[in-house]
Amino acid sequence: MFSSREKLRFSNMTIDNEDVYKKAGWGRSQYAVVFVCSLLFMGVGIGIGYAVGRNNSNSNIPQAGDTAQETATKPPRSPHPIDTILSSINKDNIKQNLWKYTSRPRMSGTPGGYELVQILQEAWRSSGIDEVRVTPYDVLMSYPNRTNPNRVQLLTSSGQLIFQSALFEPALDSLSNNSEIIPPFNAYAAAGISEGDLVYVNYGRIEDFLYLTQNMSIDLKGKTLIARYGKIFRGDKVKNAQRFNASGIIMYTDPSDFNRGNSTYPDSWWMPPSGLQRGTVGGDGDPLTPLYPATDYAYRVKESDVSGIKIPAQPISYGDAQHFLSEMGGEEAPLEWRGALPITYRIGPGFRNSSLKMRLEVNNFEEKRTVENVIGYIKGKTEPDRYILLGNHHDAWVFGAIDPLSGTAVLTELIRVFGEMLKSGTRPDRTIVFCAWGAEEHGLIGSTEWVEEYMKVLYERAVAYLNVDYAVDYNYVLFAGTSPLLQDSLYQATKQVPNPDTSSSDKTLYDAWKTRDNSNDLEPSVYYSLGSGSDMATFYQRAGVPSIDMWFTYDENKWDILSYPVYHSAYETVYLYENFIDPGYSYTATMAKLWGVLAWNIANEKVLKFDVRRYATAINKFIGNLKTEFGAKWTKQNVNIGALESAAQNLTTEAENFHQKVQSLQATSSAANVLQNRMINDKLIQFERAFIDCEGLPGRPMYKHVMFAPSLYDSYSDNSFPGIVDTMNEIENQNATAKWEVLKQQVSIATFIIQSAANTLKEVGL
Repeated sequence: MFSSREKLRFSNMTIDNEDVYKKAGWGRSQYAVVFVCSLLFMGVGIGIGYAVGRNNSNSNIPQAGDTAQETATKPPRSPHPIDTILSSINKDNIKQNLWKYTSRPRMSGTPGGYELVQILQEAWRSSGIDEVRVTPYDVLMSYPNRTNPNRVQLLTSSGQLIFQSALFEPALDSLSNNSEIIPPFNAYAAAGISEGDLVYVNYGRIEDFLYLTQNMSIDLKGKTLIARYGKIFRGDKVKNAQRFNASGIIMYTDPSDFNRGNSTYPDSWWMPPSGLQRGTVGGDGDPLTPLYPATDYAYRVKESDVSGIKIPAQPISYGDAQHFLSEMGGEEAPLEWRGALPITYRIGPGFRNSSLKMRLEVNNFEEKRTVENVIGYIKGKTEPDRYILLGNHHDAWVFGAIDPLSGTAVLTELIRVFGEMLKSGTRPDRTIVFCAWGAEEHGLIGSTEWVEEYMKVLYERAVAYLNVDYAVDYNYVLFAGTSPLLQDSLYQATKQVPNPDTSSSDKTLYDAWKTRDNSNDLEPSVYYSLGSGSDMATFYQRAGVPSIDMWFTYDENKWDILSYPVYHSAYETVYLYENFIDPGYSYTATMAKLWGVLAWNIANEKVLKFDVRRYATAINKFIGNLKTEFGAKWTKQNVNIGALESAAQNLTTEAENFHQKVQSLQATSSAANVLQNRMINDKLIQFERAFIDCEGLPGRPMYKHVMFAPSLYDSYSDNSFPGIVDTMNEIENQNATAKWEVLKQQVSIATFIIQSAANTLKEVGL
């Protein structure tokens, strides 16, 4: 056992310290002399002290309220780091950051994007943190052709133009009037022309395609499709269109999902008829270096060999979409397929007027450009080889006042506060890493390449990754996705942060979250489905780092919409943010406080508050769901669900035993045992990694988390047991009966992984 002083010294010991001790060259005789002298001085001191004490009694001992005496004999107490974080976050600084960052479009690989990297680098370095680096990667990027923008046209059979979609979003105020705004496009959509008959495919989900092809017997080969945005990742809509042999797809924001008001921007936060949603339709990471970092020495596949989107795709506004949808023929769309445009929604194919035709023209181009991450470091004082990472991306499709720059503005302010704490001598026990990622919007490129480059180190040393893609999309309630391991850490932090709504009787953020969450649970609800919609994806899905993604959002019971309305449009300006999203920046500042408190707690806890029992509970629930949905079919096919249940029960038992052992060790230790704590923490850190399968999911080797991974049909959301669920989807919806053997293999793999996770919690485990 070590005393606290011995523990600190042991934790800080380096080779240099050991060399100093060796160079002193003392022998036993020198130590003996010092020991005897020390005893003599101690005896004299005791005698003098006794005499002085008898003569002076208690007359000069400082009394309560005797400020002068207290100051003279006792140094002032430093504020607790949590109090410092809470009191130091400055809303005005965040506001100034946001105005600066949103002053021009910030897409990666453009002048505005490169400028923001320099702004962040300079601000972070001036904060006083230990180190700031810029990490560049040369990757394949996708851009629209400014001189020949993409377009969707309604033509007569003779080729006469009747209507054409807007080449640019029109400026509706001074902030959205900027010559650097890129024209509408979907990144990585193939350049080309689609002139097939138009077919409306609702949200473009796999079930929508199956309804059209199976229930309505519509052959989609060669057709041009039109889908409304929402429900699933836009790239999966395009993949579905490609899978069913369509020649192209158009996507628009239907007012039923993005405009529930009587007015639109700039008079409210609702999407105007001219607004549209940009976004990528590609995969994660650099297309030329799959699974490996895009370093200067990396092998790159030929661009012609990249397997990606092969058909044109283009976003348009709902104002423009109405011109095409209103002319469509065919059967009326089912009730649940109808949006809020003042038209009769029809399926097609084609138009009521057979002389009309349509033309989709996409002129995107791809080229290698450098994207850059900004990485800042505060080195831990006792465990510098254990990392808590905070991440946000700095690139935006246009101005990005919400996504992502509200988060970037918060991150820079938090770094300023941590830098000031560092200057005053307050340093965390574990290393804190601040990350501003590049090219997230194009497909998580900056974070994916960085994680790939440092995968081996992160796999061994990363404690947690805390993601804030953006801080606030509406000032109402906290929304969070998390690994089960970090759930209690999140709850703890929200109990330490004041409620930003000072008019509420709920004093803490936790209380306000629970009140507004509209959940009947005993604690606020979180979701475990992190998906791949932001930069936590590669950390969680491939490196097995426990992760959180969090932001403040709107009341979903009040507005049943799919996202904040002006998402990825040119109207996502600082004017919108200050007038409709978070006037006064109270919730934005609260996100800075929550992020900082959460990071500080995890960086300084002697024993991490990761509760493995939550994981076991979740797994048992998910297995129950599988049995309910597929149990009868599995029994007929002799799928071994009994072994899966047995492994889950073993995990439950070991999780409870481990938890009780940790509680007992903490209660009986007379002093914190640094080695014992390190052993416990290492098990907790590695527990998430136990669910990583190095072989990856069937047909998707990039995704390796057996419990949580993006759905094959929606990259935004996770499936629990993704290998099992996606295979069953293929069996049931695509009549892929040959997949039953794959299904049995996936159940076997899940059983093995769960049992392995249970073994990691044992004292020996072999």
